[in-house]
Amino acid sequence: MGDFKIIGIDDLLGQVNLHTQDPEALPRIIILRAPLSENEVRKLPPAENVIILATGSAWGESRPAYVSAFVDDPSDRQQILWALETAKKLIELRFQNQHLQSKVSIETERMRSVIQCTQQVAEEKDPHKLCDRILEILRAQVKAEAASLYILTSDQKHLRFLHVQNEKVSVRYQEFILPINENSMAGACALRRKIIHVPDVRSIAETETFKFNDSFDRETGYQTKSALSIPLIKSNGELVGVVQLINSKRDITFTHDDIEMGQVLSTSIASSLETSLLYQEIENSLEGFVKAAVVAIESRDPVTSGHSERVADYTCSLARSVSDSTHKEFRSIRFNDTTLKEIRYASLLHDFGKIGVPESILQKEKKLYAAEMEMISMRARLIKTAHPEHAELMDRFVKALLQANEPTVQSAEISAELAEFARQSFVLFGENQPLLTQQEFNRLSIPKGSLSEEERRMIESHVEHTYNFLSRIPWSSKMKRVPDIARSHHEKMDGTGYPRRLRGSDIPIESQIMAVADIYDALTAPDRPYKKSVPPDRAFLILKDSAEQGKLNKELVQLCIDQSTFIHRS
Repeated sequence: MGDFKIIGIDDLLGQVNLHTQDPEALPRIIILRAPLSENEVRKLPPAENVIILATGSAWGESRPAYVSAFVDDPSDRQQILWALETAKKLIELRFQNQHLQSKVSIETERMRSVIQCTQQVAEEKDPHKLCDRILEILRAQVKAEAASLYILTSDQKHLRFLHVQNEKVSVRYQEFILPINENSMAGACALRRKIIHVPDVRSIAETETFKFNDSFDRETGYQTKSALSIPLIKSNGELVGVVQLINSKRDITFTHDDIEMGQVLSTSIASSLETSLLYQEIENSLEGFVKAAVVAIESRDPVTSGHSERVADYTCSLARSVSDSTHKEFRSIRFNDTTLKEIRYASLLHDFGKIGVPESILQKEKKLYAAEMEMISMRARLIKTAHPEHAELMDRFVKALLQANEPTVQSAEISAELAEFARQSFVLFGENQPLLTQQEFNRLSIPKGSLSEEERRMIESHVEHTYNFLSRIPWSSKMKRVPDIARSHHEKMDGTGYPRRLRGSDIPIESQIMAVADIYDALTAPDRPYKKSVPPDRAFLILKDSAEQGKLNKELVQLCIDQSTFIHRS
C-alpha cells in the first residue's frame, strides 16, 4: 500500500490538519469504526484526497455519503484491496455523474440562452433595431469584439452591407454592395453557404481564393486578428445574408463551441431578419399607397394642396405633446411609435373620401358655377341688346350679380337688390324670360360661403366615403383603428358634428386631436379663392372660442396654445 497512508479514527483530526497544511500529501485511507457526528463529518478531508472505509455492524443497512466501502477486519490486506477497488469504482461513478451533471447544466444554459436570443430577435420588427440586436447577441454569445451584417440583394447576386458594430473603435456606417464570389471572405461564405473561420487573417492559407482587406485597419488603427463568417440560411435552405464576427475576446481564436453557437443561432436569425425585411417592405408599400392616395385627393382639389400633409404633421405634433403631458386630463394617454403611425395614416387619409364628391363641388369657388354665371351674363347681354332702354338696369344687375356671387357674408342691401331683380322678367325671342331662375336666385342667396345646403351635405359625406374606403383595406391589428379615427375628425364635443353626432368621450381622442389640427390648417393655410389666410395668433383665438362654445376639447386647445405646437410645425 505504498500509494496510500492508512489511518484510524483516533488519528483523524490530526490527519485533517496535516492535510490542510500539506496539499501534496498522498491519498489516505481513513478507517472508521462507528458513525461520525455532524461536527466530525464537517471536519473530514475533501473526498478527492481520501478513501474512507467503515468497519463493524453499527452502520446499519444504509451507507453514509462520506463512506466509500466497508471492511470487517482493517488488518486484512485482501479486504482492504477489495474495499479500495469498490471505493475506486464508486468514486469513478461519482465523478462521471458530476461530469454529466456539469455537462447537462452547461448545455441547459446554452439552450436557455439560444431560446432567449431567438425570442429577442423574433419579437423585434424594426429592421434597424433588429440588425443592432442581432450583432449584439452574436458578439455576446461568440465573444467577439466586432461584427458586420450583410443582406442578400433582390437580384441574389450581391450582398448589401447593412450594419456594423465595433467596441474598440468608432465606425462610420457607409452602405456598399459586395458581389457574391470568391474574392472576399463574406462573398465566399455566401457562395459556399458554409462557415469560414480564419484564426489569423494575416496567415490565410495560400489555397484560399480570398485575401484579407486591411483598408479598415489602416484607416482606423484597428488590428484585425481572427475572423468568423457565418451564412444566414433559413430552415428551407434559402440564403438571407452573412454575418462576419471579428476578433475573439478569448486568449485564442474562436473555439468550436463559439462556432457551434453561431451556427445554431444563424437559422433563427435568418428567419427573423427576412421576416423583418418583408415587414419593412409591406410598411414601405403601405407608406407608398398612402402617399399616392394623398396625391389622388389633392389632384381633385388643387386649391387645398398640402392640406393632408400639414394636418398629419400638426396632429402628430399635438399627439406627442399630449403623450408627454402631466396634465390630469392626459395622464393616462400615451402614444408609442406604432400608435403615432396609426394617427399619421388616419390624418393623411382623413379627406380621402373626397374622391366620392363631384369635382365641381370640391372646386366651387363662388356661389354660382362658372357655366351658370356665363349663362346669366349672356342673358343680361341679350336683354340689353333687345331692350336698349334697360341697358343701365342691366349694368346695375351685372354689378349686383358679381357682388352677390362672392362667398363672403352677404349684406342686407345686396340681398334686397337681388330679390328685386329676381322678380323681373323680359321678352326674348318671343318668350317671357325671368332675369334670374329660382335655382339661380337660391344659389346667390347663400348667406355665407359658396355652398348650398345640399352641396354642403355632399361635401360632408366625404367622411363616410373615407370610412367605407379605408375599412376595406386589410389593416394590421395595430393599425385597425385608422378608418374610425379618420371618420370622426368632424365630430364636435357637443354632438353637433357629423356624421354620427358623437359627444365628448365617445369621440376617439385621436380624432379630437385631428379636429383641432384640421381647423387650424383650414384657418392658416395659404389664401384660397373663397377665403383669406389668418395668422396663427388669430387662429388660436378662433380655436379657443370654438372650445368655449363646446365644439372642441378645451384641454387640447389650451395645450396647443401653451406650447405653440402648430407654430413650431408651420
